[in-house]
Amino acid sequence: MKHSKSALTLICLVTITALLLAACGQAQPTPTEEAPPATEAPAPAVTEAPPAEPIQLTFWNYWDGTNGEVIQALVDEYNEAHPEVVITNTFIGWGELLPKLQTASAGGEQPDIAAIDLVWMPQLTSTGALVELTPYVEAAGLDMTDFYPYILNIDRVGETYYGLPVSTNNLELFYNRDLFTAAGLDPDTPPTTWEELQTMASQCGDPAQGISGMELYTEPGEGLTWQFQVYLWEAGGEFLTPDLSAAAFNSEAGARALQFWVDLIDSGAAPLASWGLFGQGMACMVMDGSWMVGIWADSATFDWATAPVPYPSDGQRATNMGGEHLILFQTDEARQQAAFDFITWLTGTQTQIRWDQETGFMPVRASVASDPGYVSWMQDTEPRLQAFVESQQYAHNRPMIANYAEVSDAFSRELERALLGEVTVAEALASAEAAVNDLLGQ
Repeated sequence: MKHSKSALTLICLVTITALLLAACGQAQPTPTEEAPPATEAPAPAVTEAPPAEPIQLTFWNYWDGTNGEVIQALVDEYNEAHPEVVITNTFIGWGELLPKLQTASAGGEQPDIAAIDLVWMPQLTSTGALVELTPYVEAAGLDMTDFYPYILNIDRVGETYYGLPVSTNNLELFYNRDLFTAAGLDPDTPPTTWEELQTMASQCGDPAQGISGMELYTEPGEGLTWQFQVYLWEAGGEFLTPDLSAAAFNSEAGARALQFWVDLIDSGAAPLASWGLFGQGMACMVMDGSWMVGIWADSATFDWATAPVPYPSDGQRATNMGGEHLILFQTDEARQQAAFDFITWLTGTQTQIRWDQETGFMPVRASVASDPGYVSWMQDTEPRLQAFVESQQYAHNRPMIANYAEVSDAFSRELERALLGEVTVAEALASAEAAVNDLLGQ
């Protein structure tokens, strides 16, 4: 058969196309099938995942006044810098917070974070509702040695941390420079020992004018216990045994400390009176808290200064401390981690420097106390805080027992009897020991 040139060309093209399709493994439609029209696969729909809802955290504390304003500003700052979390700061009065936390823990409606009085720690750790912070501390690599040891001991049960220190204060000596000058004492040379304190208090006091040489807290309650503990520690004594199971104050050191108080009273250098004489300009000296620096800076009508609490010439420096610690309540892992991140920031050195400057709290970290900026600020703004900052390293904590309030009240009632002259020092300590041991045995 004779083929035309165009027919041969068509046959060749068909043959080449078939070979190419066979090489690609594509099946060809039979002559009776109609190939479906070519279509493009639809592009997958592009959808954005909805933004994650921020973690909602609640923070209970009893800070009010300036302290309340500062903590609210810090919470607001943290929220703005961390949009993935929203912390709600809630004020609850000091007298209401502990029972509210205990009730909330039992009912499962507790906050995520709370700032508590350090003496409440044993009662709240015993509930089993607090988060064990040790795993978080280790994972974050926090340097816990930067916190002062006595402060950090409050947060530890065995080897487990249940809190972080956030604020503290302590007791030091205030003295009236005007009364010192009037009594012929050098207002730039406060007493440094018990012996000097006794001498200066006797010289400065003027019973005829109602002026006390040294104001002592002699009314029953925690105020008496808290103040007396400083003298007990300075004399080398302890309030309870190391295992917290029995009284330890009925000792040579305890007798020495209580006798010193009794001698001050009997000599007329520290007459029994209601608390508050120093602020009225009617006492030459008093041991009081760092928070009074700001109060008397605004209200005192006389010249005053501060100094470390005097201690026995053969004794040791000591002071007592108060303050707050941050705890977390058990929720879910995401909320616990977010809450821990916040308290780590709040207790960090840089935040703590600002917190202490704006509230007047003492440093809980050595790195804050030694920070050049903080030291410079203190010297320029309120150098009378220096004694408190320097002495924080010598601060002791009250015994971490659940019924401390009852123990303190019982102890103070028996000590008051010695101060009033109703019993001897030995009798007061013996009866206080029996009362405290009875409570500890319960």
